[in-house]
Amino acid sequence: MADKIRGGKTQAAGALIGQVMKATKGSADAAKVRELIIAALGLPG
Repeated sequence: MADKIRGGKTQAAGALIGQVMKATKGSADAAKVRELIIAALGLPG
């Protein structure tokens, strides 16, 4: 999954965001989660 995101398919981050939302029962801020995933992978915003 990370390789797909690094390869330019940033929409693939949606699957990871979905997992976070599921784990937090919807209480996480999806936009912030996306920012954190992109930052953790070392990609520009």
